Amino acid sequence: MKKVIFTLFSASMFFVGANAQYCGGSGPSVCTPSGTLTQPGLSPASDSLPSVVNGTTPNTVIQFKNFDTFAFGGQTVTVNSLRIDTLDNLPVGLCWATNKTDNTWANQEDGCIKIGGTVCSNPGQYKLHIVVTADIGVPIQTDADAAGLKYFVRVINQGDSEVAVDTNQTAPFSNAGGYSATKDCGNGIMQNELAINSLSVVPNPFSNKARVSFFSAKSGVMTERITNMIGSEVYKNKLEVTVGNNTSTIERNNLPAGVYFYTITDGKNISTKRMVISE
Repeated sequence: MKKVIFTLFSASMFFVGANAQYCGGSGPSVCTPSGTLTQPGLSPASDSLPSVVNGTTPNTVIQFKNFDTFAFGGQTVTVNSLRIDTLDNLPVGLCWATNKTDNTWANQEDGCIKIGGTVCSNPGQYKLHIVVTADIGVPIQTDADAAGLKYFVRVINQGDSEVAVDTNQTAPFSNAGGYSATKDCGNGIMQNELAINSLSVVPNPFSNKARVSFFSAKSGVMTERITNMIGSEVYKNKLEVTVGNNTSTIERNNLPAGVYFYTITDGKNISTKRMVISE
């Protein structure tokens, strides 16, 4: 973690869409920074982060400390602020939020990231995909892994022993190292992957359009709908979905300001998110 968090390079200036595994609702009530970190980066190190257990809701808080300066282009530059844009490839059922409403920390500021939800995922090790934007006088966005910062989350079944983190893992997922072959999501019932997961609408509220993001464990055609407070359908669309993270842009069109509900369904599974259209 003591490595420079993201040796930012101009080639890494790319756009990353809204994060499908973001819980939403970031703010001071989510978690409390410890204020004890002396080095920038994440704590605890992923090789000491406890495994999450299928069928349970982890109470995992990762502490964070922003950087003061780092080397960029042969010069030492000051980090005015750093924002987490994406934290993906969490085990299915989990999502993240932080103690800052905009997921942004000032120079050397302490923060925290809470992992929420109920895990129901293949046992093994998941390599997180983290994308940040650093303000060094100009905003520069980069993939943390490309700059050498790696973080892993392990999934085990109830009753299984801990398995050591493989810090050399390069693939997004690994089931090597003695993990169970199947997943137990609780009550002894072996479940399939949650079909639709980690639904978010960003921004929310929105005035013109918003990006919907979600994780799907299967591919196919799904239906997205928007209904108003009394249940009347105001929008319907067929969406081609792939396995993994998916996004869809929804337009306000002529809808009046108010509270609505966005729903995505495959006919058997359904996920709904409350959303607000502002003036």
